[in-house]
Order: sequence, then C-alpha cells, then structure tokens
Amino acid sequence: MSDSLSRRSFLSLAGGTAVALAGLGLVGCGGSSSSDTSSDSTAKALSGTVNCSGATSFQPLVEAAAKKFEDENPDVTIAITGGGSGQGLSDVRDGKAQIGRSDVFAEEKLDASDAKALTDNTVCVVGMGPIVNSNVDVDDLTTDQLKGIFTGKITDWSEVGGTAGKIQVIERKAGSGTRATFEAAVLGGESAPADFAPVAEEDSSGTVVEKIQQTEGAISYLAFSYFDDTKFKALKVDGVEAKAENVCNGSFKIWAYEHMYTKDADEVTQAFIDYMMSDEVQGSMVEEQGFIPANDMKVKKDASGTITNA
Repeated sequence: MSDSLSRRSFLSLAGGTAVALAGLGLVGCGGSSSSDTSSDSTAKALSGTVNCSGATSFQPLVEAAAKKFEDENPDVTIAITGGGSGQGLSDVRDGKAQIGRSDVFAEEKLDASDAKALTDNTVCVVGMGPIVNSNVDVDDLTTDQLKGIFTGKITDWSEVGGTAGKIQVIERKAGSGTRATFEAAVLGGESAPADFAPVAEEDSSGTVVEKIQQTEGAISYLAFSYFDDTKFKALKVDGVEAKAENVCNGSFKIWAYEHMYTKDADEVTQAFIDYMMSDEVQGSMVEEQGFIPANDMKVKKDASGTITNA
C-alpha cells in the first residue's frame, strides 16, 4: 500500500468559537503512525448516541472500532445491531439509524431518489466464499456447480465428485447483502425454482456458522472475516482459493465493498465515520479483522456488478 496521509478532526465550541482538534500521521506498508493533538481546557467533548444497523458481514470490524472510539470519547455510545443490508439501508433512509451498513450499493436496494439522498462511506472490501460442513469431502467447485447447487439442480454430493449424500443448502434471508453479492457473482441473475427450498434461511453470518456445523452435508457462504477452519471448510471456486490476495488481483470473483451510509450526518456520527476512515482503522484494524483495504484492490466494481481494472 502506498504512503497515505489522513486527517481526523473533531469540532467543539468554546466561547462561541469553533475549535478544531486534528491528528495528522504518515503511514506506509509495515510502518507506524504518529500524531500530534492539541486540546482546549474549555472544549466541549463529543457526546451522544449513534445507531448503526445493517450488514452482519463486517459488524465485528465496526464493533471493534466502536469500542476504541467509545474509549476515547466516553460520552459517546455506538449502538450496533444487525438485520442485513436491506435493513440498514431502510433504517438510515427512514431516520431510524444514523448509519446503515451494507454489502451492496444503496441503488441496488432503494429507489433512485432515496439512494441519492444518502452519503456512501466505503470502508473496505470483503471477500466472500462458499463453505461446507467439515465432513463434506469436496474441496473445489466450479461456478457452474455452485449455480446448480443453489438453484436446486444439483442435489447430491456425488454429482460434484464427493461421497454420495444429500446437499443441504443453507441460505441467507432475502435482504442480506451477502446473499445479493453471492447470487450476483454465482447465479448471474438466475433464480431457484419455486419448489426449491433450502434447509434453512438465516438472518446473520453468526447463525450460518452455527447451522453449518450442525448440519451434515451442508453448504452455505460467508465473508472471509468469518472463516474458521476449526468449524467448517472453505471451498475453492474454479480452482482459486478464497483469500484476500486473489480478490485484490481479480482472480476470485465473489466480493463486495463494505459501505456505511449516512444521511445528513450529525457531528458525532461524522466523527465516527472519520474514525473508520482514519489510519488507526485503515492502517491495521481492517486487515486484522479479515478485510481488505480498498486501496489494495487492482480491480473495481460498479453497482451493476461489472468488474474492471482499477
């Protein structure tokens, strides 16, 4: 990653005069950051509650950042809930949350006018891939095989080179950005027939992990940040391993931007968004939590799903 300069500022009022508290740091790959801060004894600290709902795929990253932000700003509470990308987008649109987390562009879920009213804060990139119960003896599936499984055309593991046994599909619920990303990359717009029913439809990534462990012959999909080879097995797709470097170079196709949408952000909300984009989060926490800094990408994707060179 090339050297980058980031500024994080918090505004407060003192005697009717705006006082800026800013930190500057230079960070490079493998380097460290330094900052200089100034304070005013009469400055008013940040205070208030920020409600942040939506995608569960990068909820652990936001929770980790929120904890540090709250430690530095003890009068601020960041209330984080799940519900999926559709929920986050509708919540921020309707004023029920100050931040809506989403794995998809707002225009994929909302009316054009509603999407235009929101501010897109792209925090990072998430890779997503298929996972199976640890007892499944298949390690690699083609995109066409995945498509067949998730549209109900392939129903037994023997059809894709495994030991005979029923394939148990665990889906995410409608409204999930993870599901939308997976289906866009794998199904290519095709839908499962009306009579195809997955064994379960879960509303969060955490419950998918639990279900995949409990269900023999199960298959689902998760963000890389939830990958845990002690609990399930991640599959290759078209011979390509599901890992960050393959997302960056474009050889692994199932990925999405992680968005934190806002609408007319207040001071505290904007301060937290600024913190999410700061070197403290982008320089280390993003990768530590299993995500990919957007600046590392050699390819880019638009709202239609078209991938081109960055």
